[in-house]
Amino acid sequence: MTDGTTPHPPRHDTFRGLLELAFGALAGTDPVVVTTNDEMAAPLKHEWPSYLAESAGELPDIANNLLRTAPVLLIPPWGRVSGTLASAAEGPLRSVHEIALAGIRPEGNEALLAALLPASALTSPRYREFREMVDYSWQPCLVIFATSVFAGVHQLFDTAAVFWRPRSSEGQPLKLFRFPGREDEKVVEIDFRRLLGRASGTGKFGYVLPGPPGAGESLSVELHDPAITARWSELNVWGVTVPLKDLFAFPAAALHRTAHRHLLHDQRQDGSVRVVAGRDLRYDGTLAGPDDASKWAKVPPDRQLRAGDLLLRRMFSPHARVNLVVAEVAADDLPLAADDSVVTLRANGCLQGPQRLVAVQFLRSPLVRAWAVGHSVASLTPPVLRDLPIPQPDAALAATIEGLEAARSQLESWRDESEALLASVFEDESAVTARRRILESGRQLRMRVDAAALLDDFSHQVRTRYPHPIAYRWSEVQVHLSRGAHEAAYEAILETVEVLLCYTALAVLSLSRDAGLRLGAIDGIRTRLSRGGSNGPGFGDWAAILKEATESKAFRRRPDGDPLNDFSRIFSATEAASARQRLAGRRNAKSHLRRVDAIDLPSAIKEAHADLTTLLAHASFLADLPLVHVTGVRWDTLRRTAQVDYQELMGDNALAPGKQRPYANSDLEIGSLYLANENGQLHLLRPFLLRRRCPVCRSWETFHVDNTPDATTVTVKSLERGHTDTDPALRQVLEHVGFVE
Repeated sequence: MTDGTTPHPPRHDTFRGLLELAFGALAGTDPVVVTTNDEMAAPLKHEWPSYLAESAGELPDIANNLLRTAPVLLIPPWGRVSGTLASAAEGPLRSVHEIALAGIRPEGNEALLAALLPASALTSPRYREFREMVDYSWQPCLVIFATSVFAGVHQLFDTAAVFWRPRSSEGQPLKLFRFPGREDEKVVEIDFRRLLGRASGTGKFGYVLPGPPGAGESLSVELHDPAITARWSELNVWGVTVPLKDLFAFPAAALHRTAHRHLLHDQRQDGSVRVVAGRDLRYDGTLAGPDDASKWAKVPPDRQLRAGDLLLRRMFSPHARVNLVVAEVAADDLPLAADDSVVTLRANGCLQGPQRLVAVQFLRSPLVRAWAVGHSVASLTPPVLRDLPIPQPDAALAATIEGLEAARSQLESWRDESEALLASVFEDESAVTARRRILESGRQLRMRVDAAALLDDFSHQVRTRYPHPIAYRWSEVQVHLSRGAHEAAYEAILETVEVLLCYTALAVLSLSRDAGLRLGAIDGIRTRLSRGGSNGPGFGDWAAILKEATESKAFRRRPDGDPLNDFSRIFSATEAASARQRLAGRRNAKSHLRRVDAIDLPSAIKEAHADLTTLLAHASFLADLPLVHVTGVRWDTLRRTAQVDYQELMGDNALAPGKQRPYANSDLEIGSLYLANENGQLHLLRPFLLRRRCPVCRSWETFHVDNTPDATTVTVKSLERGHTDTDPALRQVLEHVGFVE
């Protein structure tokens, strides 16, 4: 590697210092260095006692003899096997350092063997069988990865110093450390000292694993990083993970740059197509156009690329802090072919839009880059990529992603339309015609933008996207505020808070009943309703239900995507809980005739409105859980599907248009209210929330149980206007769900 005169890089001394610290901590003494005068051995400058073998074949015997009395640092040549050693090589071992280490056996339980190796020997899939052979007798206890530490070795070449103890049934912790390239070396030394003293945990440049990975597994410091492994373990939150090979096929490259160079030419010819190379893949996911360096070739249609194919640069630098380059072939790019500097992925027919989008974004993520680096892969190939786990979104997340993609497409369409309109200002033959066209078309575009901009207004979001009872009450607040009706506005704010809590608490009761979860907060409501009289559930009961849902471990264990997760977090934030408590205090003060003085009323309105806004912001998930009134169901027995007629009761307008949708079950009730979650499932809200025509104002409104005046009658109250009605038939249903006894 060096002629002995080349000066060592500055990092060499620090690296040697790390080795000294490691031997001091693990053995309490200096090692004996066993090496050869082969130029392919790492040129470590040291003053430790040494044994110089005449040939690489003597290294195992020398090391075995020395291990009886001292720790050994083996520095084998890194070259390929040749000569006599080649004839003795067996099985998968094809490098000198592999054969040298495979022949060393532990001497005593306290033996310590270390070696300087190419990092790939510890991380690459190619060396798995070698690691399995070593792991049969030894188990690693410390690995130091570093670059730019030896003279004559390329600055990007990754070196590893690995320390082994004899394998035991008890196992032992494994400490992995990366000597970083751009850090103060004193800071590196301090962090390494701390790592040596750790029994567990993570430092700045390394960490402790409770035990080594399985036999033959990679020892990459990136692959086993606790922060990275935690992120891998969380991928199931998306839905499921599947191997990449289940989502994409791997069409072979059309041309090999070397073997088919006689087919490549610099100029386009009749029947030829451009041949895309890795350099043509841009970081923004598009393909560069042809230039003077482009190559062309005649490639049969079945070997050409297709629109939608994904292209990955085969080569990447493990040391560059950039993610994998993934580009998508557009229809406008064709015709094209790819050479072998590109890996082509072609989606299977089952891969839908949202699933495909998530897969593409995941391939461009830091997590996949860490996975590639962790497997010591500088060249991506189908065998390497086939088993890469790819997250796939569940139905709810897929619907959201599909909506985001549709929104992006719509915005791009508006932008293109606007740019085309501006570019055509002076294209009409008549200035009068041009002016009229610009004004009319421009008006439509401005109206679209103005309507879209309203969605950034939180008040508008509540009025248009929240469930009708809440949106209606919020609109009343805004009307009173705009008119300067202070007392009416203050009362409307407090009533809106109660309606918000009532609606969310009753939704929680319905959902928890479906999930088989019991809430203790319902006991007080049941007792009062069973006793009869005018004391039904109120503000305190709704708050207690939501508070219990927030604190319940059973609720927190619900799978991701379950609506109960969202409801249980409504008061989990300190600011939301504090806002709810302040509003409860104001509501109680008003109930006990402790009215706000007229002088203090403006500030009280401002503070109460801010607290209400806080609660509504934390309940923003309600916009994704539509309140649905089923008006008709037609079941198709042969197709095992239902056609559902329904109204989506969202926003402050009570006149909701009728809609239709398919549904997989036939157990829906005509006339009942449902909560629709993000994956399209409908959750029955009866008897906690009811949809009926109000006997006072004759409009359709949302009712809930208010009280039980006697043993047979149930009074229900409208969330929208507070009007009441009686329903004798409701008592038996309330007994069935445990709301009364």
